[in-house]
Amino acid sequence: MDKILKLINNNLYALSLYARQIAGTLILFVIARYLLVYDFGLFSSYRNIAVFCLMFANLGYADYILVSSKANTKEVKLKIALFMQNAIILSFLYIICSLFFKLESHLLFALIIIRTFFDTTFFGLILPFFQSEKKFLQIAVINIIYAVFITLIAGISYTLKLSLIKFLLLNILLGSINFIQCSYYAKINYLIVFKYFHKIFKMLDKEIFSYIGVTIAFYLYAQIPSLFVSLTQKKENAAIYFAAFTIASVVGLLITAQSQKMVPDMINASAIKIKIIIKENLKFILRITTLLFLLFVLLGKQILLLLYGQNYYANAYFILLILMLGNICVAIAAVFGTYITASGNQRKKIPMQLKATFCTILGITIFYKFGIYAAVIAYLFASIYTAFQYTIFTLQELRNKKGEY
Repeated sequence: MDKILKLINNNLYALSLYARQIAGTLILFVIARYLLVYDFGLFSSYRNIAVFCLMFANLGYADYILVSSKANTKEVKLKIALFMQNAIILSFLYIICSLFFKLESHLLFALIIIRTFFDTTFFGLILPFFQSEKKFLQIAVINIIYAVFITLIAGISYTLKLSLIKFLLLNILLGSINFIQCSYYAKINYLIVFKYFHKIFKMLDKEIFSYIGVTIAFYLYAQIPSLFVSLTQKKENAAIYFAAFTIASVVGLLITAQSQKMVPDMINASAIKIKIIIKENLKFILRITTLLFLLFVLLGKQILLLLYGQNYYANAYFILLILMLGNICVAIAAVFGTYITASGNQRKKIPMQLKATFCTILGITIFYKFGIYAAVIAYLFASIYTAFQYTIFTLQELRNKKGEY
């Protein structure tokens, strides 16, 4: 029991992220059970577009804040305030601009933008504070509490068969409370940006463009397939794609948890220590992702039926397997990519990501007639290329640094 408790305590932050992602994913499964396939496809499409739009509210800023501030908490908090204000302004601009486009529901899109801000963008931008203070226990507790409450919201929505609008409003209420709570705990004064804008702005350096370039390049190759599905495919086909995408994204959670823990440990670390960190995390990630893939091979259709409750979603089986293979490659790339970020070589990722984007576009172009399968095949091609490039670059850098490799 002592060993189990120690293991949980040492990995509580990672476990909290898993709990939060599972809870967030559970919401999608629950609402898919009582929504029409078309409505779930519409919601998933809007959600994917919102995630893409809010990418520009966090263009790698979280990693930049931590690395450029050298984990100095005071500077970290000032930069968080600046980038958070930028994210809030962008969110409102997206909502206003959406009014000029022909959408099935402008209100639904606006609520999804707000929910996405609270659920992803805010958490991403405030994380550097907890990383700089190494308060992973505190952020873990916050994540777990958040996960519990969004699970309750999912249960209430399913029991009462709440509309998407009411479901989103409940999520936004929870997000607002969490925003106030975390900001108060971190003692971040967002209004200080207006008073000392020039002073805070001068803290930024040209290295930020490397983070921006890498993030845009990454999202291009990672999100183009989903955008292709959202914008060109029938909503019923989109529902199949996003049903598989949601389950396969569990690997993304593993990537995020491990990368966020690795960055502070790798900053200014020796080559020997970095070698140990890479090997341990790579071994951990490969074990879990391999087991997940085998699970989906054997029980993929049953899992889809169990989670979504409609026979129609069993058609997502092969898409799920292809996406899982792609995400395993992304997980491998993330381990080596974390070192590239922590070592200050973020800009070196840009040409590699742009080439991966070319692979994505080429794949969609070649397999266009295959519809949603064009998207998943293109994603797999780009993921394999990225994993290969990141691995080769990192091994070469470490070899030049100390000669251990």
